[in-house]
Amino acid sequence: MKQKGIALAIGLAMLCSGWLTACSGQSNGTDATAAAESPSAEYGAMDTVGGAMPQAANEESAVETDAGAGGLDTAARPTDGEKLIENLYYEIETLQFDDSVEQIQSLYESLGGYVQESSVEGLSGQSLRFAHYILRIPQEKAAQLKERTAELGNVLRTDSSVQNVTDEYYDIEARLKSLRTQEERLLALLEQSGSLEDIVQLEQALSDVTYEIEKLTGTLRNYDSLIEYMTVTIDLREVTRETEVTQAPVTLGERIAAQFHSTMAGLGQFGEAVLVFVVGGLPVWILLAAVCLAVLLIVRLWKRSRKKKKGQLPETHSDGPDDPEENSNKDPNINE
Repeated sequence: MKQKGIALAIGLAMLCSGWLTACSGQSNGTDATAAAESPSAEYGAMDTVGGAMPQAANEESAVETDAGAGGLDTAARPTDGEKLIENLYYEIETLQFDDSVEQIQSLYESLGGYVQESSVEGLSGQSLRFAHYILRIPQEKAAQLKERTAELGNVLRTDSSVQNVTDEYYDIEARLKSLRTQEERLLALLEQSGSLEDIVQLEQALSDVTYEIEKLTGTLRNYDSLIEYMTVTIDLREVTRETEVTQAPVTLGERIAAQFHSTMAGLGQFGEAVLVFVVGGLPVWILLAAVCLAVLLIVRLWKRSRKKKKGQLPETHSDGPDDPEENSNKDPNINE
């Protein structure tokens, strides 16, 4: 009897527990339904990128942004090619500076490019000139550009660099897609809102999302420009003699010959520099020579006049009372 009583008590306890659980679940379901129908549940807590945003819109868009790491769905990433930014640099010297400048202009125009920056230093006929160009050339014309740079002059140096921005590019695209979805849902919520407080919060959230969209759109536009048009920097230098590009000497004889050739070339350049200095400054030398000659003549005339004055001095003093001959002819008794 005791065992039957215990079993009956346990059964009643289990029945009561099940009934209470069912009542609790029904109550929670009723509260959830009421919360979904209320305006406060429609807008929820505000949390967005730079300010406030309805929680419902944020949670819905989070399904897309969380599809892959960093907001990028790697499964949906395009595979049509890498996003590469290529930069080229050329250092060129030329004997015909004006012709080379015209060739640079003809080069980028024929390839469909444009000048981003240019500058020329020096005056024709007065000094050796230097030009600096930053060109933007279509990426598909890179091979033609590399072939035609040798026409500009003697190429001394060539540098190239490639930056892969594929991950950054598609990550920005994914973020833009998510932000545009948020913008659409915020606009929909703004049309349904009724209270002034909700309208202010939604407009603030919409403003923040719009700002992020414009900023990322500008970044993508800049990436597109750098990817579609490679950046080519050219430093053009005018010279009187082109630099000889030769192989490095290896043997002892080659090293001696190279050093001898370098020494003779240095002496020749020094002699040319002296000749240019002397002949180029000939008007100055003539003027200095004329000044020096005038100074010498003045000094010589001054010395001659001084000697003449010294030669006339004794005759002037002989007429004076202190002349010895005159004193000897005087009566010696006068002094007494």
